[in-house]
Amino acid sequence: MSNLDKTYNLDWDQVTVEGYAESQNEAIMVFNFDMTSEEKAARVIQYVVGRAIWVCHNFPPKTNIVLSFDVRGQNIIISRSDKLKQAILKLTENAGVDNRVSIEFLR
Repeated sequence: MSNLDKTYNLDWDQVTVEGYAESQNEAIMVFNFDMTSEEKAARVIQYVVGRAIWVCHNFPPKTNIVLSFDVRGQNIIISRSDKLKQAILKLTENAGVDNRVSIEFLR
């Protein structure tokens, strides 16, 4: 995890996700945050990456992690959600996570 150790080496006890399909080896996490400013989006990124990494450490190896963001009613433009997605994927990849992480936005 190198540079991310200090930021994301957290102990959050047991993991709770919104859904886990053992037969598909997939964990689903749903988030509903205010992401209407750059500052708020940055906090969302830090929190979500930390939780995703924690899920990767606490679920079976190679679990597919689906991050679903409910942004309905926030008027989040596509470019902002794309930027958020790329930042999260880059950070999880840089953390050495070998799980597949996918991101979807509910609009």
